[in-house]
Amino acid sequence: MMSTLRNTTCWFSLVGCMTLTLVSAGQEPAKPVTVKIDQPKSEASQASLPVEPNPRLQIQYVGMMGIGLTVDNNITLCCGPGAIRTNFKIDGRVVYPNAAGQQPLPPGPLGKKRHGLQASWTYDQLTFTQIIEVVPSKAAADKKRYLDTALIRYVVENKGDKPRSVGTRVHIDTMCNGNDGALFAAPTHPGKILDGIELKGKTFAAYVQILEKPDLKDPGFVGHFTLKMSGAMIGPDRFICTAHGADNGWDLQILQANGDSDCAIFWEPRDVPPKGKIEFAYGYGKGIASLPEAEGRVNLAFSGSFEPKKMFTVTAYVEEPFARQTLALELPAGLELIDGREIQPVPPPPAGSATSVVTWKARVVQLGSYDIRIRSSNGVTKTWPITISR
Repeated sequence: MMSTLRNTTCWFSLVGCMTLTLVSAGQEPAKPVTVKIDQPKSEASQASLPVEPNPRLQIQYVGMMGIGLTVDNNITLCCGPGAIRTNFKIDGRVVYPNAAGQQPLPPGPLGKKRHGLQASWTYDQLTFTQIIEVVPSKAAADKKRYLDTALIRYVVENKGDKPRSVGTRVHIDTMCNGNDGALFAAPTHPGKILDGIELKGKTFAAYVQILEKPDLKDPGFVGHFTLKMSGAMIGPDRFICTAHGADNGWDLQILQANGDSDCAIFWEPRDVPPKGKIEFAYGYGKGIASLPEAEGRVNLAFSGSFEPKKMFTVTAYVEEPFARQTLALELPAGLELIDGREIQPVPPPPAGSATSVVTWKARVVQLGSYDIRIRSSNGVTKTWPITISR
């Protein structure tokens, strides 16, 4: 939090509950205005970009965190059930999970139905939960979204009293719509077919495509590995395209496919603090994995004066905005909008950034307790309770 008495302005981001005292320029008033903001609350409604309710991605779970994925019951994304296999590196030791049972997913944090399953496994005071959720892929503006992609997460909880080192590897015996030797493409390698290559560091991509045919102009069916994650989810560090049979338990030899391809996704070992947890994640399916209620996440900041009849600014910071996203600012009686349309389009982020900015100017008509709401066109409303008093 930062205040400047000369300009009678303040700025603060809304994290938790904060109290701010504003002092006007010149003589200090006997009873300055105090502003208190509580933790924002979220609620869900119907998104403006509808999602087809029937899943088009099928999960074949075989136990031990092994799965298969198929689109529309006949388009293969791997060489059958169990062809997508997971293992871990725990304190330097390569370990394979023994998670046999599966359970349906509980409702989401906003009460929405979820499609998929989860399975858990405990190893030496570490609990691993694999969550496989069928989610919609990203779509162009005004296009319906389909449940044709899997968001796959690994939540690692340390129940012990010492930090533990945990890395994760997913090894996939790939197949794309019947082609066992399917090859790859990535935006970091424009115009190239990827065969026998490791992507990491500067060459790592937000997503990798798997192509039914090794022809960028006529690829046939195209699947997507989503590698860039948002929020608390940790995305992978490496992606390897190689040949089948190059597995040595952790690292893979990097070989050209020669008609039978594999790939592997790596998260390098990270410390899991005592009584803490971390979450690894990636997506695989027809499109780029998304959670519509998580796209275009909004946080607010305020600046200016909350003295009655003076002006303050509401600034919305929108992370990873989606196409044609709009925000609507709702001010209750007692607060008045004086500049900026109530509903505004979210502009694209500036170059090199993933965050867009939308602003409004308002003023306090009278002191009191209010709810400031931002309604996003993805169907999520966030409410910031604010109390302005002396």
